Amino acid sequence: METYRTEEEQVEAIKHWWRENGKSTALGVAIALSLVFGWRGWNNYQADRAAEASVLYENLLQADAAVQSNGSKRETAEHLANTLKDGFSGHSYAQYAALIQAKYAVNDGDYDAAEAELNWVLAQGPDAAIKAQTQLRLARVQFAKGELDAALAIAEGLKDGSAAVQALELQGDVMRAQGDKAAALEAYRQADAINRQQENPLNNPLLKMKINSLAAEQGADKNTTAQN
Repeated sequence: METYRTEEEQVEAIKHWWRENGKSTALGVAIALSLVFGWRGWNNYQADRAAEASVLYENLLQADAAVQSNGSKRETAEHLANTLKDGFSGHSYAQYAALIQAKYAVNDGDYDAAEAELNWVLAQGPDAAIKAQTQLRLARVQFAKGELDAALAIAEGLKDGSAAVQALELQGDVMRAQGDKAAALEAYRQADAINRQQENPLNNPLLKMKINSLAAEQGADKNTTAQN
């Protein structure tokens, strides 16, 4: 390292270095600061947007509770859902809002509108949990529309995931509607077996009724065949 003999030489060396490198150093510092504050600003913006979406969604849940209770505030609920979808499509709040709108459409018997809402959710690239829930609802809508093959294809793809119990039950419903009672009963029994193995099994007495009813039907069919 170079040693300077006097303090004046040291000062002069510093001045020389600054003349040679000061501008680029200052520019580098400015760029670094702009990146830091720009990133913080973006994070703050994102946090503000998430907070705004959260407030809208809380208001939507309150309006939806009124819809379920006495049928009031449906217009308010739909307005809030549309606001979330239009302004916050990247947030899960908007996707849940579309699921609520799909529920209203199903209650109205407008299965095409329900299907459109569910497909909108899937188009947003939701996380795995929302995707499975949406696909299951879409399959149920298709089943209600009589699109049995489409419903069965979706249910088949959900049998190994978190929605396996509901998917297998739906598969049983579709197969029963198609006239394949043996396959339907097998799907119901698989759904029941998986449900009983879960840490928190679903309380689904309807599934038990389906199993018992279909088993009785099959027994009656066998007796009729034997008598003939």
